[in-house]
Order: sequence, then structure tokens, then C-alpha cells
Amino acid sequence: LGDVYKRQNLYNVKDDMMIPKIKKVNLSTQLVDTITSLIENGTWKLGDKLPNEVELATSFEVSRNIMRESMKILENFGILESKTGIGTFISQTALSAIHNMRFFDELKNNTTVEMIMETRIIIEPELAYYAALRATEDDISFLKDIFMENTSGNRENFFKERHDFNFHLFLAKCSKNTILENLLFSMLDQLKGSEYLKFNQHVELEASTNSYENHKEIANAIFHKDALLAKELMSQHLAVRMDIINSSYNKDLAASKKIRKTRSEK
Repeated sequence: LGDVYKRQNLYNVKDDMMIPKIKKVNLSTQLVDTITSLIENGTWKLGDKLPNEVELATSFEVSRNIMRESMKILENFGILESKTGIGTFISQTALSAIHNMRFFDELKNNTTVEMIMETRIIIEPELAYYAALRATEDDISFLKDIFMENTSGNRENFFKERHDFNFHLFLAKCSKNTILENLLFSMLDQLKGSEYLKFNQHVELEASTNSYENHKEIANAIFHKDALLAKELMSQHLAVRMDIINSSYNKDLAASKKIRKTRSEK
């Protein structure tokens, strides 16, 4: 095992100070957390080669199946890197990969609808802004086909099947910012698996016509390359839904605008 064991025998869990024993509950999750902690605190170094699966399982006092499952999770997130015929290494980008893993875990397990809507309000108006600036002729042609032609089939397929998510995802695509596009996709995908579906159905029953018209106005601003208007309209569109989730949202927004106006007058 070469240099791995030369570094003060750090991978030997007989020294309980280095690697804590794993409780026999949710072993894979605990093992993943333990390994990421060892990487973050510098006990395991970026680029280090790990002992083989059998030796790791013995050290952590878990079964090979649990060890294999945990390592697969870490490989999928890019924290570990497996090289055929050579072994498994801690990725040079492991620290950023750990942050990404925790973000998606938070998004999956601990995020409320309100938190996701707050995040959408922060990023989607800016996505609409850049969509207006960067949409290609093909992008605009597609939107015109949806809104200007306005065939019942187009409208039904594009908006109602996916609870209007398609429109928002398409604008993110038009922004040409793949980081924010992927972030929005992850958030909307999470909403589809939450109580937001029931909330969204309620909103559609109550205001589906207004929602469609909001989208049409945003699209029209994009047709005319009016980035500031697209941004403002998207903000207003999302604020309506946010206010249904949290009735204090628009009150807080109005109070904030009043404060800003008072300060500007001074």
C-alpha cells in the first residue's frame, strides 16, 4: 500500500482517534459522512490512493457490500476516482465535489417549497434578463410558435403536462448559462416530487389563464430583446405564487419598496 500507510498509518482504524467506529444504523450514509469528513479535515489527502475494498471494510468494521455501496456513491459524485488496474484515489476536486453532494442532498431531503421558491425568485428574473439578450433566432422562433400561433395542442403539451416548468426551463436554456440552467432543472425536478404539485394544481385551477398570459408577456419581452422588462415580469410572475405560499411575501416587498422610496427622496 506504499505511501498510504507511510503517512503515520492514518488509514488504520485501530487508532480510534483517526476513524470513528460506524454504528450499525444507516451504515452507508454514516460511512459516506465519515469518509468525507476525513477528506475535509485533511486526514485523507487529495490524490491519495486508498487501500482495497477488503482492507477498508475491515478497518471501518463494515461489510464489503456496505463498503462497496458507499464507495460507489462517492465515485458517482466525483469524490473518489477509480482507475482500472491501478486502484481508487481521492479526487483532486474532492472538496468541491463534497459541497456539490451536500447541496443535492439538502435539495432532496431538507428543502421546503418556500425555500425553493425563494431561490427561484433570486435567480429566474436574471435568467429571463439574459434569455432576452442571448436567445437565438431558433429560440425566438420556437417561442413564437408556442405563443403567437397558440394552437391548443402546443399550449396543452408545453404548459399543462409539466405544470408550466417547461417554459421556465426553456428560458434558462436561452440564457446560455449552463450552471444556472442545471441548477434550475434540479430545483424544478425536486418540486415535482414534493407537495408543490398539489400547490401548483391549486394555483392552476385558480389562475391558469393569468399564468399563461404572464408567460406570454415574458416571451414578448424576449422577442423584443427587452431584458429589463423580461426580468421585471418574471419577478412579478413568481411573486404571485410566492404570495400564495407565504402571504407576507408581497407585504414585505411593498414595505421594502416604501423604505427605498423614502431613502431616495432624502
